[in-house]
Amino acid sequence: MSARRLVLIAVALASLLACGTAPSEPVVISPPPADKARLYVYRDATVYGSQVWTEVSLDRVPLGSLAPGTVFYRDVAPGTYEVEVRSDYLYPGQFKTLALAPGSISFAKIEEQPSWGKSAFGFKGTTFVVVIVAPAIGRAETGMLRLVPG
Repeated sequence: MSARRLVLIAVALASLLACGTAPSEPVVISPPPADKARLYVYRDATVYGSQVWTEVSLDRVPLGSLAPGTVFYRDVAPGTYEVEVRSDYLYPGQFKTLALAPGSISFAKIEEQPSWGKSAFGFKGTTFVVVIVAPAIGRAETGMLRLVPG
């Protein structure tokens, strides 16, 4: 194949990819209704980790799913919940307990454990953990992520 043809194919492919990406608008962190608590759940954008979606649950009730670089939120009744994430392997301290007060805003970050579940024989699955982060950090980290319905 000629160099010119390769360049044309590369330009066409880049043009197609550019059409499919929308610019990110900053995620606006807003308060929940007075009788609810708001929980933001997110994953950082990464090119090195797994690109698979993973499901997040509260007390084993599915909340939504996340891909890298996305965030969603739910307004829930105040209370204490176990925040869980679907994972191919168990990991110590993988799930977290979170107390949600009326009117509060909380952040749960889903992180991948990149070498957990892998061996010398190759990839064996993806392991995720829940990390509860301080509101100031959560606000900063979710700022340019893509808001999804979950």
